[in-house]
Amino acid sequence: MSDKLRKKLFYAVAFVNFIMVSIYEFLTPNMSDDVIYGDKVAQAHSFFDLFVQEYEHYMEHTGRSVAHIIMRIFFFTGNKAVFNIAAGLVFVVLSLCIYQCVDFKKEYDIRVYVGILILMWLFDPAISNNVFWETGACNYLFTATIMFIYILLFRKAYREDKKGSLRSIIGMFLLGVLAGWCNENSSGGVIFIVLLLMFLKWMKTKNFKGIRSWMVSGLLGNIIGFLIMILSPGNSSRAAAAEEAHTGLLAMAARFLRVTLTLKENYLVLILVFIVMVIAIAYRTGSGDKFVPAVSDMFLFGAAFFVTSYALVAVPDSQLRTYYCASLFLMTAIANGFSWIINEGFSEDLIQIFATGLATVLSVLFLFTYIEDGANLARIKREFDERDAYLTEVSQGEEMVVEAPMLRPEWVNRFSMAYDSDICEDKFNWLNLSYAEHYGLWYIIGVERESWTGY
Repeated sequence: MSDKLRKKLFYAVAFVNFIMVSIYEFLTPNMSDDVIYGDKVAQAHSFFDLFVQEYEHYMEHTGRSVAHIIMRIFFFTGNKAVFNIAAGLVFVVLSLCIYQCVDFKKEYDIRVYVGILILMWLFDPAISNNVFWETGACNYLFTATIMFIYILLFRKAYREDKKGSLRSIIGMFLLGVLAGWCNENSSGGVIFIVLLLMFLKWMKTKNFKGIRSWMVSGLLGNIIGFLIMILSPGNSSRAAAAEEAHTGLLAMAARFLRVTLTLKENYLVLILVFIVMVIAIAYRTGSGDKFVPAVSDMFLFGAAFFVTSYALVAVPDSQLRTYYCASLFLMTAIANGFSWIINEGFSEDLIQIFATGLATVLSVLFLFTYIEDGANLARIKREFDERDAYLTEVSQGEEMVVEAPMLRPEWVNRFSMAYDSDICEDKFNWLNLSYAEHYGLWYIIGVERESWTGY
């Protein structure tokens, strides 16, 4: 394949990925926290009111101000299409950042890039929360992109051993603040990567001559942003309200077990792939002098995966979506191993055929999955839109306690969190109450869709 054709195909894959993400975003309705935050933003009289709202949120709820300012801006536009397109672009930018963090790749390496996309689409167990839910995407997809841009620029300057200018010192500091102010465990993982890289730089010379001023400013920015986030009074209030079955060391052990089981249940395949790749590279390189350069970035991002995951031991409870950036670190490690195997270590035809065939077969399987679940997303959105129109209509009347249909159960799929955000029979459920407040009603009672005759 000519270099020109490979370049065109590479950009074509990136563009198709953008289209596919954007289509799914358009097929995903606003739900759950989208409705709550959207109603709050609707009360803002000006753009600057968003920052006043975020200050109140910081004081009362959580310190993730970077993510929530992004979210409020999208809600303030009043047009979800803006978010849908932006999310598609950000997903592509994130995938390209991961690609740029991969060593030993060819120029416009389509197999490596397709492999990254397959990992991001098929091996993120909470993709419905992290990418295809507006509030979740702002909290995880957008912030992960900020963090990966920072890591990418830091590693690039680190490898080029740039001495740095005033501009780079200030720029790295400001971007470091943003990367440190994204979300708790993920930003902690970024700090770990920076500290580890600086430690490795110190190990080479056993002095601080190799530590550049822009490295220090970037790390300082990370720490400042991280402290601003975790010292939010809202975080303290939420932690105090959390309940646990154990206290002291037993509580820490229970949290450790929780994280371990989460990794086993959701990321075991990726962990095993990582291990097999390390073994394969060890067999091929044979000696430590060749092995270490081949796996250094695999170990860097692999270690970041475990550190970012087990940082969640510090909190009483966590959702699967909070592992998003950690999983991206592991995917980056695997992509590095895959790139070394196909481009550097194994030139045998059988390995090349297997690698190309694997990427192709998984792409075809994903295409069928995309089409099938895309149809399910369209059906779910239709149900949401019909119910929204009905509740908007009845809210204009005098009835304040209203029955409304729940989603049909046969359209559950991994790309939609609609069923986790649906109403239920309990009118006192917090989601029912949130939707009722949105429509100006007292209560909404969920009923089976099959028995519903209202429309």
